[in-house]
Amino acid sequence: MRCNPLYWLLGIVPIAALSWVAVQVQHEDIESDLARRTSEALKRANLTWATPHVSGRDIVLTGKAPEERGPMLAEGHARNVWGVRVAYNRSGLIEHVANYHWSVASDGAGRLRLAGDVPSEQARRSLLDTAKAAFPSAAVSDGMRLARGSVDPDAWLAGAQFSLKTLAGLKRGEAELAELDLSMRGEAATSDAYRRAKTALAKQRPPRVALADEKISLPMARPYTWNARKGGDGFLIEGYAPGDDVRGRLVARAKTLFGKMSFTDRTDIADGAPDGWEKAVVIALEQLAQLKSGDVAFSGRDLTFSGEAADEQVAAAVSRSLKLDVPQNFKIVDRIRYPKPDLFPAGSGYVMGIVNNGAAIDVIGMTPSQAARAALVDAVKARFPGRAVNDKTQVAPGAPEGWQQCVVAGLASLSRLTKGKSLLSDRKLELTGETDDYATSQSVAGDVKAAAGQTCETTVNVAFVGKMKTDLAWKATRAPNGMITLEGDVPDDPARVRVIETAQRIYPGESITDQMKIVGAPPEPWQSATRVALEQLARLRRGDVEMSGKEVMIQGAAESERVADEIRSVLSTDLPPGFKVRDAITVMTGEEKAADSCQTLMRQTSAKGTINFERAKADLTSDSTQTLRDLVEVANECPSFSIEIEGHTDAEGTDERNQRLSDRRARAVADFLTQNGVSARRLSTIGYGATRPVADNATETGRAKNRRIEFNVKVN
Repeated sequence: MRCNPLYWLLGIVPIAALSWVAVQVQHEDIESDLARRTSEALKRANLTWATPHVSGRDIVLTGKAPEERGPMLAEGHARNVWGVRVAYNRSGLIEHVANYHWSVASDGAGRLRLAGDVPSEQARRSLLDTAKAAFPSAAVSDGMRLARGSVDPDAWLAGAQFSLKTLAGLKRGEAELAELDLSMRGEAATSDAYRRAKTALAKQRPPRVALADEKISLPMARPYTWNARKGGDGFLIEGYAPGDDVRGRLVARAKTLFGKMSFTDRTDIADGAPDGWEKAVVIALEQLAQLKSGDVAFSGRDLTFSGEAADEQVAAAVSRSLKLDVPQNFKIVDRIRYPKPDLFPAGSGYVMGIVNNGAAIDVIGMTPSQAARAALVDAVKARFPGRAVNDKTQVAPGAPEGWQQCVVAGLASLSRLTKGKSLLSDRKLELTGETDDYATSQSVAGDVKAAAGQTCETTVNVAFVGKMKTDLAWKATRAPNGMITLEGDVPDDPARVRVIETAQRIYPGESITDQMKIVGAPPEPWQSATRVALEQLARLRRGDVEMSGKEVMIQGAAESERVADEIRSVLSTDLPPGFKVRDAITVMTGEEKAADSCQTLMRQTSAKGTINFERAKADLTSDSTQTLRDLVEVANECPSFSIEIEGHTDAEGTDERNQRLSDRRARAVADFLTQNGVSARRLSTIGYGATRPVADNATETGRAKNRRIEFNVKVN
């Protein structure tokens, strides 16, 4: 039999095709098997960052390792897989950063953002799982990136997970990890959440995680309310306090004040308390303790205080303490009641009273005659124009001697009060009431006593119920002619006297002009600040120091830079706490020092001598000649400087007449100096009339001091 080659060829072709297909199928199975087993080996070695790519029996590794030995470890594990012929390592390292930083922020509106550096993909997935568990309804934004650093990955991951879990308890906030230093800021949703977050950050942080910064705020309360109620044998407080420490102090203070009463505390903690809140609450508690019963209600800066006092004196004292001691940023409404006593109890004697309740005037009691009764009512109407006057008096004989003088003494001062009463019982006059003018509250007692004289015995109890001023404006000026002028606000009359006495001690022999006014304010720390200011002003040759609230401004000429620096140093250290200092101190030139010496000589010469004029004229008297000749010598010893001659008069006569007279008198002195050898080009004159008194024009001695000539030496 012959073999046909064509038939063999036809048989071989399908066999070859089938063999090729079988090889291809087996090749893919081999690659898939190698890839699977290599991935499993890498996973077991915790090298999931590496991705194997198989070609035949060759493995190519890609990816970025979180540590330097990672690529080498991955290559070794890939080579050890059975069936792998060659392993090619094309992996790299993730970026290295010097300052490892990670953050998370929750906006309170359902959005959570993760950002910053993470050490591995496994850590990233772990943090995302933790975030979704802690914030189940939040939309999580992943802005994290792989990065290497010097941080321990396990400790870092524990710190990041702790941050997420703690932040989940806040209404909104953010946390940051800088290496292993944790910072957290945010607002708690409730007071319990606030306490949990504070406790966790203080005591439950993972090992090695340090707390760098913490600013967790309480939930905000609007309005910020706090109430206290005293009634029967029980005492209740409720509302908000700005922290557990403040709440504890207030509870302790309340228990001390109301210890014998049953006590209920329903307060919670929240943010939003106004400035000075704790002080205001303590003062309100202390004053509530003075009442038989009452309520305190705070709403923001509004304080409503109501209750029942034992008598009018207690009510007035409580009202006064509230208005003087509670910080001035609070608006106070007090509604304190008290039983009204019988104005004229049985056996009071011959009595008469005038009562000003703030709206109408009641005239009650006894008058000696119909004429006296009518005159009294007319006098009351004149003192209280536009007010309703209710005449409830009756005519009765037996009025004591001097009755009318005592009645008028009480009426005159009663009209200066916002409300009050004047009661005359036989020869005893009692005036009580309140005023919002501090100067009035200080002067009424003396005025009543002076008006009554020896006719009757006086008792005065007037409460100041206005707001004490804290932003006083005060100024002291030291002029080149040696005059010290004090002007502006002073707290009270004792403080005014002490400031004048301090100035007299610091500037002996110099003329001190008092233009200050009493406004009603706490004397300290204002009084201490003015003493320091006056002492440092004395070290300047001329200048002024001005206080506005707690800001001190001093300006003028110092003898040297050393003196200027010493003044600045003393003011920065010796002023009471809270005061701030600004200065515009200059250092005198040699020419200015010389002019200042001439100024001193001119002032001393004129002070030791006499410069007088004929009454109401500009004619110099003969006893002025020697003093003026001495002044000629002093002026010629200072030929480089000009001299301004000031004329001053007392307040008698019209302003226009005094102005002209002061001008003519200054000119008369200039003429004398010129005629006796002083260059006229160096002299100028000015008249001030009665506008710059140095003493009280109400006395002859004071008027004599105000009629004067002064000299100012100036650098040309």
